[in-house]
Amino acid sequence: MPTATPLRRSHRDRSDATRAQLIAAAIRVVREKAFHGASVFEVAKAAGVTPGAFQHHFGTKAELMMQVTESILRGDLDDPLAWPKATASLRRRAEGAVQALWKRVYEPERFLVAWQIYFGSASDDALRERLAAKRAELSQVLHGRFLGTFPELAGQRDGAAFVDTVLSTLRGIAMTRLFGPQQELVDAQLAQLARLIELRCAAAPASNRRKTT
Repeated sequence: MPTATPLRRSHRDRSDATRAQLIAAAIRVVREKAFHGASVFEVAKAAGVTPGAFQHHFGTKAELMMQVTESILRGDLDDPLAWPKATASLRRRAEGAVQALWKRVYEPERFLVAWQIYFGSASDDALRERLAAKRAELSQVLHGRFLGTFPELAGQRDGAAFVDTVLSTLRGIAMTRLFGPQQELVDAQLAQLARLIELRCAAAPASNRRKTT
């Protein structure tokens, strides 16, 4: 019985595979050697391709770094985390939301990579603007889902500012991992943040609290 002839990948498939390979390599190199250590040569070597192939697919390091960050943020947008149901108890929602945000968005290594790129691109205004736009898009999505999970905050004048405070706190906790693992401290801080959300929502006007029953 004749064997089937393997299907040959199209030029587009091969090109997409090489781009994905370079993006994955860039994430590894940035994490190991920081933004400035992720040269065209180092990324190409880590991906197992030539510098010429790098330049063919991305042109410049700035464009690659933009694509890396967009890939990271797109993953957070396209693969949404499992938010607690708004009908669950307030404590369960607070603890569940903090853990879901931490595990899905802030704890993974890709979060630190994105910020290393953001800090490293300080002298590239165009790259920083594009990164800021993507971050704003993700923040808007997280705001909407947070308020959907905690309707107690809906309509409150400073409700959006409180959500910003929660997200900023999670970012700060995540950034401390640049200085080494501190799991016990992180766990304690996440527990305190969940308690803060619970207290804030419990203090909401009675009309807002009734929305969860």
